[in-house]
Amino acid sequence: MRAALVHDREGRWELPLLRSDLITAPFVHGFTTRAGGVSAPPFDTLNLGAKWGDDPARVSENRRRLERATTGPLFVARQVHGTVISRVHAGDDRAALAQTEADGVCSDSPAVAVGVFVADCIPALVVDPRTGSFAAVHAGWRGTVAGVLPAALRALETEFGARAGDLRVALGPAIGPCCFEVGPEVVAAFEALFPDASTRGIVLPSPRGAAGKANVDLKAANRLLLERAGVAPAAIDEGPECTHCDRARFFSFRRDGSGTGQLMGLVGRADGV
Repeated sequence: MRAALVHDREGRWELPLLRSDLITAPFVHGFTTRAGGVSAPPFDTLNLGAKWGDDPARVSENRRRLERATTGPLFVARQVHGTVISRVHAGDDRAALAQTEADGVCSDSPAVAVGVFVADCIPALVVDPRTGSFAAVHAGWRGTVAGVLPAALRALETEFGARAGDLRVALGPAIGPCCFEVGPEVVAAFEALFPDASTRGIVLPSPRGAAGKANVDLKAANRLLLERAGVAPAAIDEGPECTHCDRARFFSFRRDGSGTGQLMGLVGRADGV
């Protein structure tokens, strides 16, 4: 992932984003850090989530800044660690979508953006240069095991005629295998999905040597699911950033609990394809 800095036209603020070189014009995208907003500690400063006690006015200002950094308006759903992917049309009611349970949002409409909230889970952005369609997907361990990214690919195929071989996918900042320690029930879920999870490096021994514990590489698991679905390996970008390790740049629920903010991955299309 490469760093990009977006400025307000009047020079009043600047907003750092991480971007993938795989996703190019006319698509506009980014993964946020915790810098560039107005929220006070412990939500400092670019908290984009409204569910853990931050001042709603500050969250609204943070989202407004993000919209100005992309294509706006920004559409998000109520994430529940499932596999539902909602389609957005230009002119849809954003408030209604925000109450809809879904862990992915897709569209092919220019001048809108779709996004997902994260604070350790993977924000995955999918674009199709051929059809102009795009999606933002929230993939934690439950969504990964349930198949939320393959569900997003099927939604793009059904709704827009996308083909997996044409897609480009960026997996943004998330908790890394260095820090994502899990118990036996989570290990069992991944091993049921990937019988060779250990040899593929998806399930790893606990670096602390903790009894009954193991670490999981969420990005490795989702990369394999994408490749199985037909996405070319070279069309998948996964940054090395770990939200848990990097307190200065990222929020992390695993590290800080509900006394933290939420990051976002978002994507839109600036003009017709």
